Amino acid sequence: MSIEEFVVDVAEECILNEFTSSNKVGAVAGGVGALCAIGALGLTGPIAIPVAIAGGVLAGAKGESSVKNAARSIGSIVESVASGVGSVVGYATKGITGGFLGFIDIFKSDEDFFKRGVERLENEQYTEALEDFSKAIEINPQYSEAYFLRGCIYFDAREYQEAIEDFSKAIEINPEWDEAYFLRGCIRSDVHDYRGAITDYSQTIIINPEHFEAYCNRGHLLAAQKNYDGAISDYTQCITIKPNEIEIYERRGRIYIEIKEYKCALSDYTQVIRLDQRKFDAYFIRGSIFIDLKDYKEAIKDFTYIIEKNYNLADAHLYRANAYLANENYHQAIADFTQVIKIRPNDVPCLLSRADARAILKDYNGAIADYTLVIKNQSESVDAYFKRGNSRSLQRDFKGAIQDYNQAIQIDPNYAFAYVKRGSIRKKQGKNKEAIEDFKLAITIFYKKSMLSEVRNLQQEIRNLENEIKNTPWWKTRIF
Repeated sequence: MSIEEFVVDVAEECILNEFTSSNKVGAVAGGVGALCAIGALGLTGPIAIPVAIAGGVLAGAKGESSVKNAARSIGSIVESVASGVGSVVGYATKGITGGFLGFIDIFKSDEDFFKRGVERLENEQYTEALEDFSKAIEINPQYSEAYFLRGCIYFDAREYQEAIEDFSKAIEINPEWDEAYFLRGCIRSDVHDYRGAITDYSQTIIINPEHFEAYCNRGHLLAAQKNYDGAISDYTQCITIKPNEIEIYERRGRIYIEIKEYKCALSDYTQVIRLDQRKFDAYFIRGSIFIDLKDYKEAIKDFTYIIEKNYNLADAHLYRANAYLANENYHQAIADFTQVIKIRPNDVPCLLSRADARAILKDYNGAIADYTLVIKNQSESVDAYFKRGNSRSLQRDFKGAIQDYNQAIQIDPNYAFAYVKRGSIRKKQGKNKEAIEDFKLAITIFYKKSMLSEVRNLQQEIRNLENEIKNTPWWKTRIF
């Protein structure tokens, strides 16, 4: 379930909860905090403040002690006006109504403006709520809660500098306000002040060591900076606080893959699958990890599961084929490669792999056909020419093989093994001088690549050929 879906699901229950209704100010603050946390987690798309409030009300209400309780009545003056002149106001012109209410506002306290601001915030009257919080601040410049909620509105409006100033003021008045640090950190992250964001998230955690979102967001930033140890530590703390957060296991698992800690990554993706068996991408990644760990049997199980569910069909067949290939189950590998080719007929790497498997099974005709398809798709595929030459050589089609080796050498003059193979055929044909020439060319290339064992083998081969030439009677020497 996505975070957005979670917010919607819990909204009704939270809003109608008797506890939250009696602690509405904290609930609103928590809800707006939820909005900003959602944004900081990288989700896209506009999310209305009231929806986010719905998701955060319960947590916010529990933190009521950090926000002044404004749930008491709006004031006797407003109550008397509402009961006595409602019909007049209902039919009044905009100017009269505005002037009348403006006159009443003269008698309001900072608490009155704050409470009305909260109500307007809940009613999506953001401009009006902003004005009320500003008036509360004018009356009481130390009203930290008004700064906080006004900062939330500025944040949602992407007026980041104003939001930072308000959250900073709230922190100045109340240095232990973890949510103010957290939301300021979210803004700083959005404006690419990552150092400042990390500092704010760290302060949030110092004040509230159980602040899941602060660990989460700091972990994201540390991971982006390739501080993998720090990110892993933060994600691990997230899991300690909320053991069933799938996204955190996935993120930590990706880092473990990046640093090649495959067993740790395997554990994380296994946990993802335990929490949600519909996470087919987790099966795919875990199957790939099993291949890296050379546990091909388990890899095949994961890719088979995906194939049976008809999810990401072509790639699942491809990776299972590679697992079969590594496990020397060539027939099954060919079957899977064939499935991929049906879906993606011009998949050159897949054609090459199927050709290689066919060559191993001595199906040289099938291998040659696949290498030829590769060449049709990629005329400069030196590997396809070279390998087709090998298959032709094994069929004793030496002329065709030499043509392929010649083409490979023309494409890449430093393709040493093509010289070796061509030299070997020439040796079989009794063309010892031409074979020696090919072996010497290969030695030059191998030497540059520090492939000394290949150099030594070819040097011995040349000595043998030279001795053979030397000891061959004149009447056995070819003269035409």
